[in-house]
Amino acid sequence: FTEIDIGHLRLCTDQVVRRLDDLRRRDRWFGARFAARSRELLGKVVGIEHTWVKIATVAVLACVLVLVFAKAPYRVEGSFVVRSKNVSHLPAPFQGYIKSVGVRVGDFVSPDTMLVSLDTRDLLLEESAAESERNRYLREAEKARAENALANMRIAEAQAAQAITRLTLIRYRLSQAGIAAPFPGIIIRGDSADELDERIGAPVERGEVLLKVARLEDMFVEAEVDERDVDDLEDGLAGEIAFASQPHLKFPVQLERIEPIAQARDGRNVFLVLCTFSNEPETWFRPGMSGVCKIDIEERTLLWIFTHRTIDFLRMLLWW
Repeated sequence: FTEIDIGHLRLCTDQVVRRLDDLRRRDRWFGARFAARSRELLGKVVGIEHTWVKIATVAVLACVLVLVFAKAPYRVEGSFVVRSKNVSHLPAPFQGYIKSVGVRVGDFVSPDTMLVSLDTRDLLLEESAAESERNRYLREAEKARAENALANMRIAEAQAAQAITRLTLIRYRLSQAGIAAPFPGIIIRGDSADELDERIGAPVERGEVLLKVARLEDMFVEAEVDERDVDDLEDGLAGEIAFASQPHLKFPVQLERIEPIAQARDGRNVFLVLCTFSNEPETWFRPGMSGVCKIDIEERTLLWIFTHRTIDFLRMLLWW
């Protein structure tokens, strides 16, 4: 071929190559066309073009699959306070003034340990006055009996009995002026936020709780669970607690009972959940300690764990 012939042949092939390519793509049976198209698409997917887009797509797909199919333990969380089943309230037996205080909050006490003493000077004066009245009325009754004045005698005897009753009440109050521990335990705060030794000489009202004594043998956990989570709880579930003072330590507990009535706390409704310690309580556990309690429910998908709050909110908002 001459150079001119080669140029003519190249021009002719350039003219027919597009048509031949179309015929190669379309004038084949369905299976061959589908295979060729699939090969082209797979080449675009696994090829070297658009690398970052492909990596991002694979990462998003992997995250979606993990969220939909992967499961993790679901826990209901709430704050807790350690309580004691046996707490003795020690109120003021009568209206008076604090004379002395023998303990402080947090002290261990044994039975009959004197905790608080009230000032008895006023009671001693009342006792002397009541004794004088009793003796005077008894003498008047004797005098009326000697004079054979039966009516005056009966009146004097009634007044003497009244004075004796008053004297008995005063002596009973004197015997109650010292408040002792009813059983071995630990001292916890009473109604007042101040330490009792800071109130020596201060007045107290009858019935005002000065101190509380709690046993350390019968402690339990009182957790507050939001009403949105209480339907997932049931008796016997296991959980863990972590104290605010020792957040790196976890202690197993077991759900024992759910209080049936909700209580208002900081603008929301909570249910009190009572849990017992699975193991023997540590020696440093004290009533009133607080922290976080987490109760194990079951394994659920990560997608449900991350979205159920939002879905519940939208259901309440949109009513669907």
